[in-house]
Amino acid sequence: MKSLRFLSSRVTMVAVAAASGALTLLPAPTVAHALPSELPAAPAGAAPQTIENPGFPAAHFYKPRSGRKMKPVVVYLHGRGGNPEEGCRQWAKVATEFGWLLCPAGQEDRGPGARGWGNDPINSQKNVMGALNALRGKFGRKVQLYGNVLIGFSEGAFIAQNVGQKEAKTFNRWLIVASCDRYFGFDKTVLEDARKKLKRIYLWTGESDMVVKESTATFEHLRSLKIPVKLNVAQGYGHEIPAATMTQNYRKALRWLVAAK
Repeated sequence: MKSLRFLSSRVTMVAVAAASGALTLLPAPTVAHALPSELPAAPAGAAPQTIENPGFPAAHFYKPRSGRKMKPVVVYLHGRGGNPEEGCRQWAKVATEFGWLLCPAGQEDRGPGARGWGNDPINSQKNVMGALNALRGKFGRKVQLYGNVLIGFSEGAFIAQNVGQKEAKTFNRWLIVASCDRYFGFDKTVLEDARKKLKRIYLWTGESDMVVKESTATFEHLRSLKIPVKLNVAQGYGHEIPAATMTQNYRKALRWLVAAK
C-alpha cells in the first residue's frame, strides 16, 4: 500500500448531508456552554487510567460516567504524532456520557509523548482489538464486546476505516474525523462484506481540510451501499479535533450513532 500523508490546521457552522441526500446548513453555536440537561463532564484535568496491552503500548481509558451494567465502548484512534493520553482526556469530555472510552496508543514511536500507526492497518487491528480484550478481561461483562463505536482522526481515520470494515461486528458505528475514500484502498467493493453489519457512520470534516472533497466521496460511497451515513462539513475548521468545543461538535453525533438498533 502506498504511503499516505496526514495533515494539520484550525474554529464554526455545520453542513449535514443525510442518507436521503439532502443537504442543510445549521448555524453552530458560537459559545460552548453546557446545556442544563447534560451530564457532568469528566473531572477537569482528570488523567485517564492505563491498561497493559501485550505486544503494544499501554492503552488509556475512562470508565463510564454512570451505571453498573454493561456499557458500550467508544474507541478513539489518534492522528499521526498525536499524544494518546491528551487525546483521551479531550474525548472524555463527551464520550464517557455514552460508555467506556478506550484510547489505544499507536505502535510507532514518534518522539516524547507522540505516537503513530505506521500506516499499518494489520498490526493496528491487533493493537486495537488487544486493547479492547484487555479492558474486557479487567472489567468483565461491564465492557461490551460488540456494537461499539470506533472514532478515528487523520492517520487514525485511515486505521479506523480499515479496522472498522474488518471488525464490523465489534465496531458497527463509526465517527470518522477527516475521512477519505482512498483509505479504503481504491477498492469500491471493499465494504461488501461489512455493509450489512454496519449500523451508522458519521463523517466530520473541517471545511478547509485538504480532504474535504474526499470526505464527500466517502459519503457518496457509503450511501451507494445503503449504509446509514451523515456528513458534517464544519465551517471555520481545518484538519483538527476542536478540543475546546468537544461537546458542541460531537455529542449529537455520538447520540445518533448509539441510538441505532
